[in-house]
Amino acid sequence: MNPAVILLANRSFRFHLYDCHLSGVPAKELGAAYSRPASWVEQQIESVRLCLKYQVKVSVASRSGAAATRSAA
Repeated sequence: MNPAVILLANRSFRFHLYDCHLSGVPAKELGAAYSRPASWVEQQIESVRLCLKYQVKVSVASRSGAAATRSAA
């Protein structure tokens, strides 16, 4: 796996789900493990897949830090 994905998988729940998905864990099983609907897990996995496909920058800052960054821009 791409080292950047591994780094983000340790810091972002979405990337963690994507990493598990790439390892062969089904969305239904991930959903059950984290008390989330399988459809929600699939959406999170797809968002990371698209992010990586189009190389969109991702912020793994906390929500308050992300809000401060947005307001400063």
